[in-house]
Amino acid sequence: MTNLNIEKKQIDLINESISLYKTCSHCMDLHRRGALTFSEVEQFVDDRGKSCLYRLKQMCHELFRNTAEAAYKEKFFDITVGYIFHEAMKLRECIYQLEYYKPQYNMLISAPELTPAEKKVIREFDALILKAQKRLNEGLKEVRTLLKDLTAQVRDLVKIYRDNYLLPRFLLENERSFVAMYGKKGYQDLLDDIYDQGRSTLIFRAAVSYLRSEYYQVARSLFQKATKLDRGNVAARFFFLYTSAFNCYFRNRFSMAKIFAEEALAMPIDGHTEMDTWVQSLRNLLPDLAKETGRAG
Repeated sequence: MTNLNIEKKQIDLINESISLYKTCSHCMDLHRRGALTFSEVEQFVDDRGKSCLYRLKQMCHELFRNTAEAAYKEKFFDITVGYIFHEAMKLRECIYQLEYYKPQYNMLISAPELTPAEKKVIREFDALILKAQKRLNEGLKEVRTLLKDLTAQVRDLVKIYRDNYLLPRFLLENERSFVAMYGKKGYQDLLDDIYDQGRSTLIFRAAVSYLRSEYYQVARSLFQKATKLDRGNVAARFFFLYTSAFNCYFRNRFSMAKIFAEEALAMPIDGHTEMDTWVQSLRNLLPDLAKETGRAG
């Protein structure tokens, strides 16, 4: 598995974890209102691969099982997901019993023609339904506790994957989801834990990620924000000009692209060897820009 594939799978894992948190929280809310149905639970857990919990379990198996490279926190996460799946499948069975069998039971108990033997069976059904209700309440409590553990472990995974070039972009795009899970302060604390300058570094790294994917307009906007948050960030200023040049170039605004490219190349970026490739890219662009602007003139 290539590094790029691993990085993509790591982000998919965190994304599915968020989906699990949202879906499980939704089911808990429905239960509190007495409106939880089997079809809703199926979105949370099933045994056919259509639920978020099943998908997350399979992702964990693929990434963490039988591999020496998995960190202990990743294996711990795998075990937690497995326990949630185990408990959730029991909940699913309880919901099924209460939704499909209880209404039929309620119809039977009022039937006047019940025989003594049938009445005995009814009493057994009554005990089973009460057990199902009790198991459902206990199971929901256990899943709620495990889900709380899981959300804390997602934070650990984010810290482990801090060098994943897709992560900054994901954190920025899913800010609302992270705030829903951890609160505004918790989200900011997470950023401060993984990046030296918190949100400022997040925006810069997200911009670099968009740049590497050649989303010049989005990257340009983020680099502009990064320069406002940290005016001493030379790299952010250079990349703002770089993305402005290419954004204008692909919009056939060649004169403006040339101005941005020349301004970027005139910047004092000696010692920033990591930008050599980007500098050369601008230099390679200049002949095309000169040709296009000359043609326009």
